[in-house]
Amino acid sequence: MHQRRPNSSVIVATRNGSDSDSKSLEERRAERRLAAKQRRDGGKKLKRVKRRTIKGGKLWWRKNPQLEIACFAFGLFALIGVTMFKLLHGGGGSGGGRRRDVFKAFEKKLQEDRAAKGQPHEINTDSGGFFSRLRGSKYMIPESLKRIGNKDAWYAALRQEYDIAILPKNDERSIKFVQETRERNGAYTQIAAAQTPYDIHNCPEYPPEGYPIQWPILEVTKNWPTDDATPRHEIYQGLCVFDYRTELHKADNYRKAELPFVVRDDPASARTAERWMHPGYLDKLLMGKEDIQRRTEYSPNNHFMYWVDKRSRSERQRAAKKVKDAKLHGNDDAHGGFGRGDQEEFINAMHLLDNLHEARDRFDKAKAYAQKHQDDDEAQQEVQKWDKSLRDAKKARQDEESKNWKPPTENLRMTFLEWLDHANVTDDKLGPDNPHWYFRLIGCGDMGDHTADGSCDKGSSEWLFDELTFFQPRLGERRPFYMIEPQQQKGIHCRFGMKGVIAENHFDLSRNAIALLGGQRRYILAHPNQ
Repeated sequence: MHQRRPNSSVIVATRNGSDSDSKSLEERRAERRLAAKQRRDGGKKLKRVKRRTIKGGKLWWRKNPQLEIACFAFGLFALIGVTMFKLLHGGGGSGGGRRRDVFKAFEKKLQEDRAAKGQPHEINTDSGGFFSRLRGSKYMIPESLKRIGNKDAWYAALRQEYDIAILPKNDERSIKFVQETRERNGAYTQIAAAQTPYDIHNCPEYPPEGYPIQWPILEVTKNWPTDDATPRHEIYQGLCVFDYRTELHKADNYRKAELPFVVRDDPASARTAERWMHPGYLDKLLMGKEDIQRRTEYSPNNHFMYWVDKRSRSERQRAAKKVKDAKLHGNDDAHGGFGRGDQEEFINAMHLLDNLHEARDRFDKAKAYAQKHQDDDEAQQEVQKWDKSLRDAKKARQDEESKNWKPPTENLRMTFLEWLDHANVTDDKLGPDNPHWYFRLIGCGDMGDHTADGSCDKGSSEWLFDELTFFQPRLGERRPFYMIEPQQQKGIHCRFGMKGVIAENHFDLSRNAIALLGGQRRYILAHPNQ
C-alpha cells in the first residue's frame, strides 16, 4: 500500500509539462520568513483580515444582473401599490374610514362643476372614467353623501344606467316633464267664495298681514267632502305658490317668518319625479335586490287615525292573538270594524260624552254662582254635588274607553308588490268603507347614534337620501333650502297611498317639508291655535 509522505512537494503540471510556475513548500516558507523579517525591520505590524463571504464568493443574486434588476423592479412596484391602496381606501387601521378619500372627492368636485355649468357627466358607461377605474369601476352617484345613503353595488349600477344611458341630467327636460304631468292632472283655481287680498301665484316679497287666509272647516269640506276622492278643481287655497327658479328669495322670506308656502319646479325634485315615474324604475328599486317587507298600515276603511297604544304588553298580545285566530277561521272582518266602531258602541260612547259635557257645564255655572254668593250654603253644596258628578262622568267614560278600545289601524309588514296588488283595484273596491293599505319607506340617516346604517328601522331604505337630495342633512353653504336645522332631521319618511286614504287631523312637533313626486294629494291645514 502506497502511503503519502508528510510535507511532500506538490507538482502541478503545465500544458508543456514544465513546473516553473510552481513553488515548493520550502520556498514558500522562506518567503514568509523574509516578509516577517522585513516587517520587524520596518517597525510595522500588519493585521491579517479575513473577508467574510458566502460560500462561493459573491451574493448569489448579484451573480445575475437580470435577476438583480427584476428584484429591484418588484420592490419598486410593491411600494407604489401600497401607496395607491392607502390613497384610494383612506389608509389602514381603525381610523381609516374617517380619512378623506382624495380621488373620490376630486371626481365628485369635477361632477359638481360640470353640473353647475349644465354639462353632462363625462363618464364612460363601460369604464366609469379614470378615477372610477382606479376604484374598481364603481359608479359614484352625483351629490351622494359620504356616510349616509345606499353604498351597495346594485344601487350604484341602477343609478348609472338611468343617470347616463336613460335619463342623463337635463333640468329643462325634467321640469317640462313635471309641468306636462301637472297639466294632465288639471289645474286648480281659487273658488269664487275664497278670494284672497293677495294673488297666490304672485305673492308679495314679504308675508302680508293675515297670511295665510283661513276659512271655516265646514265651508272647506262642504266644497270638497273628505270622503270624496274625485278632484274638485275649484278649491280653497290661501298658501302662496313660488317658482323655485325665479322666486326663491320670496320663499326664503316666508320661511324665515315660519309660515307655510308651496314651491314648484325645483330642478332637484323634478329630476327625482321624472326618474320615479319612468316605467320600470320603481320596480327595479323596490322589487330588485331590496325586495323586502316594509312598514304598512291597514285600516278597514279609508280613515287612518294617529294613536298611541297605552295597553300593557300582555293586553296587546292577547288582542293580537284574538285577531290572528279570527283571521285563521276565515273572518274577513277580524278587527271588528275598528276605526269607526259599530253603531251600538258609538251611540253608547256619545251618550257618555254628553253626560260629561253636561256635568262640566253644571259645575262651571255652580262654581261661578258660589263665588258671587260666598255666604250661600246651598250654593256651596251645589258646587260639591256637580263636582262629584263631573268626576263620576269622567271615570265612566274612561272605563268604557278602556273596556271597548281597539286600535284604529293595524301595523303590518309587506313587500311593495303585495301592497301594489291591494292598491291597483277598480274604484268600486276603493270606497270609504273598504279596506285600505298605507305603504311606508323610511330612510334613517342620522336619526340617532350609529343609525346611518339603517338600524333605526328593519328594512330601511337608505337610498332615499340619494334619491331625494334636497332633503339631505348638509350643513353650511350646501344646506338644502328645505332644511332649517339639518342636525335635527328625523329621517325621510316616504308614503305610497291608495285613492281615498285619509290621514286624520293631527299635529307634528317638528318642522315638516313635504315633496309630492307623483299622483295627487289634498292637504287641509289649520293654525296651531285651532
